[in-house]
Amino acid sequence: MIRLIQTKMAKKTTHWKTKDVNGMRMMICQNSKPTMSKYSEFAPEDGECDEWSEVGTDTTASLCWRCTARSVNNIRLK
Repeated sequence: MIRLIQTKMAKKTTHWKTKDVNGMRMMICQNSKPTMSKYSEFAPEDGECDEWSEVGTDTTASLCWRCTARSVNNIRLK
């Protein structure tokens, strides 16, 4: 008789900084750490992004509007 044992593999998780501002939950852009971001190709040319976005309570990661804009036709904003 063969028994299958289910094991849970540990997931690699990244925790992004959050803060509360006037009752709103804010989260730093994923490109604040380009080496850990899924979307590092859209990070600012000069390094790390420092934008904060308002997010919901269940949000685990966020990409700011500036980095999102870069993903559309590779638009570069100053």
